[in-house]
Amino acid sequence: MQIWFVFSLIFAAIVTLFAVLNAEVVTIKLFWANYELSQSLVILMSAALGSVITIFLGVFSRIKSKIKIMELNSQLGNAHHTIDLLNKSLEKYEKKTEEQVPQETEKVDKS
Repeated sequence: MQIWFVFSLIFAAIVTLFAVLNAEVVTIKLFWANYELSQSLVILMSAALGSVITIFLGVFSRIKSKIKIMELNSQLGNAHHTIDLLNKSLEKYEKKTEEQVPQETEKVDKS
């Protein structure tokens, strides 16, 4: 985690240096208007917008992962419940068969 933080700080410093070196005024043309801004301001705003978009995508990805984890935990809980029910049924079946086996051997011994 810390290496990514250091990497992002270095990258931010490079972008800032690049923006400061390109401080000329440029015309930004949007569909509905034209703006005259410093090129460095445009670079910094673009970097900031990219960072915000990346953060939102990361948050969305984490939320999606947490929802999937909750679904899988629910399925796991259902599977454990089913296993417990099957184990109880197996124990009952084994008890019944143990009770029947001695009765059958007694019949064989009497004959």
